[in-house]
Amino acid sequence: MLVGSSGLFGFETRVPALTEDIDVAAPEDTVARHGREIVEALQAQGFEHQPGTASFVGPENAVFDLLGHGDAEEGDHTGGTDALRVMVFEDLSRLLATPQTTMELPSGGRALRPASFVIVKLLTERAHKGAKDKLQALLVLAERGEDEAFEAEVRGLLTAMDPERLADLRAAAQAAVFSLQKDPTFSDAGAEGYASMRHQVEVGLERLSAILERLDA
Repeated sequence: MLVGSSGLFGFETRVPALTEDIDVAAPEDTVARHGREIVEALQAQGFEHQPGTASFVGPENAVFDLLGHGDAEEGDHTGGTDALRVMVFEDLSRLLATPQTTMELPSGGRALRPASFVIVKLLTERAHKGAKDKLQALLVLAERGEDEAFEAEVRGLLTAMDPERLADLRAAAQAAVFSLQKDPTFSDAGAEGYASMRHQVEVGLERLSAILERLDA
C-alpha cells in the first residue's frame, strides 16, 4: 500500500516530489510472517536494509520505508520480528481499516486516495521533516479546491476525529505555514523547494480552515 510518500504519489498531482523516499504500508501480521522474505526481496532489487529499522537505501540514495498497519486500538507500537521491525501507527491503521480510503493502482497494489493522503500528512507527527508533511497536504488541498467530491471526502474523514485532535491538526498546519513564512530560505531536511510555493500553501491552509469551520457549524 503506497501511503504518505514524498518521492512517489499514487494519484495525479502537480505537487512536486522533492525528496526520494517511498513509504509503503503492509499489514502487521504479514510483516511478522514474511519479514525475512521481504528483506531478501528488496535486497534483490538493490535496496540495502538498514539494521534495526524498516528503511532500505537503494541506488542514488533512494529510500524505501516500510510501515505497518493493524489494530488501531493497540495504538502506536512496533511490530514485526527480529528480521524486520516496523512502526505501526494508530492513525494510519484506523484509516486503512476502511477500504474506501484507498484505490487500486494500474501497475498493481493500492495507494491512498488524495483525501486520505491529505489526512495522513496532516496527522503525521515527527520532529524531523515535520513541516514538510503538512505543506504537502496543504498543496494538495489547494490544487483540488474546486473538487467538491474530494472536499466531501476530506470532511468525512475529519468528522470521525474528536475536537481535540482537530484542534491539534489545525495548529500543526498553521505552524508549518508560519515556519515557511518567517524563513525565506526554509530549511526542512530536503523540503526547501516548497519555499517557492508559499502562496499555494497559504491557499491550502485557507481551504483547510474553511472545511474545519464547516464542521464546527
